Amino acid sequence: MPRGKVGGKYDRRMSFDDVKDERMLVMVDKLCVWMGGILRETLNRENLIPQIRNGDFMCRLATEIQESVDKFTSENDDAGPLPRKPPQNFATGCSNRSMEARENVMKFLTWARELRVPESSIFSPDDLLKLKGKMNVVNTLLAVARRAKDCGMAADIDAPPKIANAFKGLEEKFGKKFEHTATAFGGQKSALKETSMTLSTASAWKVVQQKIDLILQLPGKPSYEIFRA
Repeated sequence: MPRGKVGGKYDRRMSFDDVKDERMLVMVDKLCVWMGGILRETLNRENLIPQIRNGDFMCRLATEIQESVDKFTSENDDAGPLPRKPPQNFATGCSNRSMEARENVMKFLTWARELRVPESSIFSPDDLLKLKGKMNVVNTLLAVARRAKDCGMAADIDAPPKIANAFKGLEEKFGKKFEHTATAFGGQKSALKETSMTLSTASAWKVVQQKIDLILQLPGKPSYEIFRA
């Protein structure tokens, strides 16, 4: 089906034409490559939302990731709580607006929560089923990819260089060193709680630091939404 079309009519909610942030589009591309490789499907900006809308692909993705989760759990005594099984008895080939599709999506989101994807990164079922927020869906899948990477699965979903370079420019401009920046975008856990800096309450750098902290703490939230606030 051509890009952004549903029922033969153009629907911008199904495409990414309205996303102007190039960095986010890069992340969409990376997500498509990663998911497509795991599921052995061809995914891109044009067909991602139509293909995953009934929840089938996402449940299949969870099934593949679960293998890495099981191996990680067996090899690490301190792995913490993780899902013991992927979504069960999910429907394949069902209509996008069917009850089966909603059940598929709910099963995937339940599994994602068990994977310890932050609640702030979990999309609402209607974001996908009723096309109310495609970027929220993308953010959840990126967060799932990061958790899969934590469990040993290969996932090239790190932020593009432009984002990392932006932090370097901020450090040079304000003369401050943002200690946890270097590892935060390399797939490593950032020690946000351990970072201490002496800043005046009303300083410009304080505002910038708060925005950056939001980005690092909410891996699924797009940067343009944070800086727009």
